Order: sequence, then C-alpha cells, then structure tokens
Amino acid sequence: MYEIIQSILEHLSPAMIINRGGLIVLLAIVFTENGVFFGFFLPGDSLLFLAGMLCGLPILDVSIYLLVVYIAISAFIGYIVSYYIGLKLGTWLLSRPDSLFFKSSYLNMASSYFDKRQHGAIIIGRFIPVIRTFLPLCLGLIKSDFKNFLIYNLIGALFWTSSLVLAGYWLKMIFPDLIHYLEWIILTLIAITSFPLIRQYLKFKRGPIS
Repeated sequence: MYEIIQSILEHLSPAMIINRGGLIVLLAIVFTENGVFFGFFLPGDSLLFLAGMLCGLPILDVSIYLLVVYIAISAFIGYIVSYYIGLKLGTWLLSRPDSLFFKSSYLNMASSYFDKRQHGAIIIGRFIPVIRTFLPLCLGLIKSDFKNFLIYNLIGALFWTSSLVLAGYWLKMIFPDLIHYLEWIILTLIAITSFPLIRQYLKFKRGPIS
C-alpha cells in the first residue's frame, strides 16, 4: 500500500506533471484544483511557481505572458464551476458522510474564513491550500452574490497566477543555476504555503475566528 501511495505522489509532483504533460496537463490540474472539490490535494502553488521557472524551456515553450493568462483563465473558470457545484449540490454534499475526497470540516473551515474576510477572502484564500478549493463551493452553497463573486474571482485568479508564475520566472532569470535544485525549491514552497492552512485549521478548531 505504501508503495502505491508513494507512486501516486511521485506522479503528482509538480516537476513530473510538467515533464510528462506540458501545458495542457498543467492547465487541467489548475482547473481541477480550483473547480472540483476532490482536487484539493493537488499541488497548485508549487505547480505555478515551477511553471514560471520552466517557462521558455523546451518543456514549456510558451510566452510568460500567455502562460499567466492561460493559467488565470483555468483558475477563473474552475471557480465558476465550483460555485455552481456548491449551488446545485452543496446541501447534498453536506448530508453525505465524510470520505477521503470530501470532508464537511473543509467546507466549514472555508465558510469561517469567508465570514471573517468576506469577498476579500476570494483573493487571499487563493494562496491557501484546501481553502482555495472549498471556498467557491461554500459561496455557491450560501448563494453569495454572483456578480461580486465574478469580480473578486477574476482579481484573485490574476493575482494568484501572476505572483507565483512571475516569481518563479524572474527567480530563474536572476539565478539560473537554481533550476538544478527544483526538489528543494518545491519542498520549501510547500512548507511556506502550508503554514497559513495550518494556522487557519488551528483557529477553526479553537472556535470562532477573531
């Protein structure tokens, strides 16, 4: 069983995703993590950062500006799909027992995050794993104003995508030798982006967010 899990994780590593699938698979992963609740475990932040580092190389031979636009569109559409899933199926999902791919606590945590920050959470929450995936589902469930959701969704998609992709791109331009240390860069980024999730989870477990 351990070997199977290890194999799955290896194939879902950001480097493997881009190496094997290129731009199409990259966009599909971004869409799935943003648009479908069972994609919460996918490596969104590190994938975007790595895409920026590999942009312009044969493995990802596309303009950096087009790359940002493509990924932002995938993230934007993904949130719309997730919103409608929450709108149409949210109540049914909450009535289901917890499983490996859906836990009501994730949805409740996203709801608490939105209660504190309102529509600004759609922008900031994009940088927090799990919150990023379940927040639009939650907004659909509570029937949040769709026009406001679209505006903040667009801003959040552009900000999340451009900041991470361009950070990876410019870091590679300034320090080209870093391309040889991708594993360490990815691990560092995962640790950094996991901290807000852990902090949010602990606040959620303690009670109402202050």
